[in-house]
Amino acid sequence: MKLPGGALVRLLGLIAHALWGTLVAVIVPSDALIETDAGRRIVQFWHRGVLSLLGIRLEALGRPVDAPTLIVANHISWVDIAALGALCPGHFVAKSEIEGWPVLGWLARQAGTFYIKRGDRKASAAVATRMTEAFVRDQSVLLFPEGTSTDGRQVRPFHARLFAAAIEAGCPVQPVALHYPDRSGAIHPAAPFIGDDTLLHHLWGLLRARGELAVELRFLAPELPTGLTARALATRAREVIVAHRDNVRENPAEVP
Repeated sequence: MKLPGGALVRLLGLIAHALWGTLVAVIVPSDALIETDAGRRIVQFWHRGVLSLLGIRLEALGRPVDAPTLIVANHISWVDIAALGALCPGHFVAKSEIEGWPVLGWLARQAGTFYIKRGDRKASAAVATRMTEAFVRDQSVLLFPEGTSTDGRQVRPFHARLFAAAIEAGCPVQPVALHYPDRSGAIHPAAPFIGDDTLLHHLWGLLRARGELAVELRFLAPELPTGLTARALATRAREVIVAHRDNVRENPAEVP
């Protein structure tokens, strides 16, 4: 596939940005990237660079709660990671398949990502323990509880198991409503990363859509885990996100 000149320049910029991130991750110890202010700023800068090179505008409404917090969002694209990572320092929880992505999988691990194998209860328990330990160290964890990305038109039920870590640590859960609006306010067709789509094919679509894409993150009121089960906490977080999205669709002019 032949890339137009502008897209080729942006693609080369992304490759250079990934190589720069690799160099930093080799030089800076992994713990420093997540446990120091300077390291967290580097990681956030890297995520912002990805969005900038893709030409995706980042629009945030509200603000993340101070750490430690379990930040949960609906999931549409791999770009969600860059959008949340640009604003919220912390440990991502990601499916183990991402660990196999060239360069990016290793970079994510160095930046503190907890990888989890879907359907593996022992792996889930191990990740929940690591999450609790992160909360105790005053660090946040970022989670996409649907377990997979969607076309953005609905929010799948949230898997509840990992919410138990927030309950054990007594830290709040902050829902985030994530959206890639087109000019009509519906989901932009270039945003979803679903089905059998490949990373390179999806990246090509994003490069072609440069200047048209924005990612909106609405940080909603945190939910306290006191007296709630993991299932109840997960259900409540999902309901808050769905309610916000429904309100945007019905009253777009009234939502700030």
